[in-house]
Amino acid sequence: MSRRALPLLFILMLALTSNHARAESAAAVAANAQRSIDQGDVPEWWTPKLPADVQRDVDRKGRGLAEGLKLEDDAQTDRVAALVSQHFARVWAWHQQVDDRLDAAWADWDAARSNADGKEKDELRALAIATEQIDPIYAEFTPQIQGLLRDLRAEVGEEKATELMDRYTRSPGAERTYNAYLGMVPEMTADERAILWDRMAQAREESMAAWTGGRIIKIFKKQKVRNEFSIDYFGYGYRERYKAWASGGR
Repeated sequence: MSRRALPLLFILMLALTSNHARAESAAAVAANAQRSIDQGDVPEWWTPKLPADVQRDVDRKGRGLAEGLKLEDDAQTDRVAALVSQHFARVWAWHQQVDDRLDAAWADWDAARSNADGKEKDELRALAIATEQIDPIYAEFTPQIQGLLRDLRAEVGEEKATELMDRYTRSPGAERTYNAYLGMVPEMTADERAILWDRMAQAREESMAAWTGGRIIKIFKKQKVRNEFSIDYFGYGYRERYKAWASGGR
């Protein structure tokens, strides 16, 4: 094995270990949360009591996203708006309970990735923080996201449910980010492309727990960091490919 391949292999092993740990830890949190809900032991945020201004905000969100689907049936639009408004009411209420922990975890992630004062970014530490701190917190809200998507698919089908998610997460956007990877490394294999896409699809779903656009960007970024390491492991050299893509006018 070449000397160049050794650090790439190390990075991959760590990245895969991080993803595996996240899959176990976050999945366990999500499973426990779902089990409690199924047993009738719902969290406080499940039945939120919102201030009037927040209620108006979630109603606007629900109505705007529902009308953006351009459904032909007005009653169906109303039902989708109600589902989405209820979802974002729970998003807001959930954040009132978890933001102390979540803000601290994101602050640790930002610190690891900061290059202020000449400090070098530590993306491997950021991966560990995402796996061990951030992902499990978001997993607490997974039952609500999955329930919303299940209800939307039953009401309007898979395509429209995905369109609604895409509208809410349009910046940075799952497909737009994925297409950028294809522009950087068009010779990727189908299996390599699938790994990158799965993370973008995961970021899109998880971003349905975000109350602000800034947090949507962060949720995507933690998956993008994983993808950047994967592109390195695949042997393409992410930094060099990104620079060439960016300087080429995209």
